[in-house]
Amino acid sequence: MWIFMAILGVFFILYFIIPQKHTWISFVFLVVALAVLAYRAEPNPTDDLGRYFKIIDAMRAGGWDRFQQMLDNNEFDFGALPVCGYYFYFISRLPNNYFLPFFTILISYGCNMLLIYKAAKRFKVDKFYLMIALLLMLSTYWFYDIYSGIRNGLAFAVSLICVYYHFVERKNILLCFFGYFLAIGLHSSGIVPVALAVVAWLTYNIASKVINVLLIFAIGGSSALLSFLANVTDNSFIQTLAGKTESASEGMGLNFSTNYLVNVATYIVGIIIIAYCFTYIKKYVTDIGDRRFFRYVEVVMFFMAGSILSSLLFLRIARWILPVLIAVVYMVGMQIQKNRIDSGQINTYYLSNTPRSERVRASNKGITTFFIVAYCAVHLWYDIAGSSLIWLHF
Repeated sequence: MWIFMAILGVFFILYFIIPQKHTWISFVFLVVALAVLAYRAEPNPTDDLGRYFKIIDAMRAGGWDRFQQMLDNNEFDFGALPVCGYYFYFISRLPNNYFLPFFTILISYGCNMLLIYKAAKRFKVDKFYLMIALLLMLSTYWFYDIYSGIRNGLAFAVSLICVYYHFVERKNILLCFFGYFLAIGLHSSGIVPVALAVVAWLTYNIASKVINVLLIFAIGGSSALLSFLANVTDNSFIQTLAGKTESASEGMGLNFSTNYLVNVATYIVGIIIIAYCFTYIKKYVTDIGDRRFFRYVEVVMFFMAGSILSSLLFLRIARWILPVLIAVVYMVGMQIQKNRIDSGQINTYYLSNTPRSERVRASNKGITTFFIVAYCAVHLWYDIAGSSLIWLHF
């Protein structure tokens, strides 16, 4: 765990000393260093990663024919999730199994850091606000869980970068759709961020209160729909997805474990950040693509409200999607506010013509940032002392 902390420390030192136009160097260092760390780490006996290593060993021993047998027989759900199967087979052609966590961390952190970097450049975010956004993302994104679980976190990371390029950059659209396909083929839950992207695309510019309410009840509705489809088709992907959704629905209930409540706390912090920053984002962000992306943030938050009783799905979104989204919302919202203060459009003097809500918000911007930094410190301490990083060993 201390190696992980040392990597973060070196990253932020590089970030401070490198000029802003070359900050990509520190980003590359972080992604590569964390990937090497994953390569050197040893999975615990109960981790999914240990089971994946055995599957890859079987592929390495049996070759292409054994892999095709796995696909044909839907072993390990590879028939329903062929992208995952081909990913594992690719690893089996490499010298050892540790390339699986190496490439998983390289791709997932690479996608997330690229998204934040591109958003910071697009909105001309100051180095300070970008630093806080990075601290927020890195302290609340569960490294060990994506290291040990592999498929789910990787599928979410691929989905997010595709949503950003599809909505905001509006480049390489065909590659984005291919990325959506990869995400869904890696893990059945990969369909969740893709489906939410469809909702965001269709509802970015309409009255969305009814849709937001429907999103809260989406878990129950999707479970009923998939149960119906599972009864009328023998498609392996539908069967796999229906089984996963049914398990999530049956397991719904209040969870008061510390491990779960930490993620609920991150969700609440996310709500606070959005409540603070969306005032500026919704009013002053006018580009269609940007509005679609921030609508996606809103859609995810309402969907999470409905999934909070479904521990497994809520945890996955809270650990691997929420940190990236709220980091972007924070830095963009705070930068818009700063621009308005610097240009004189917001005057915090109580007799000024600035609307009271904006004056109060601007007067408390320092407190807001301090609160976020404090939460990041507490969450990182919990990772080190209570969960996640305590399982990282070599």
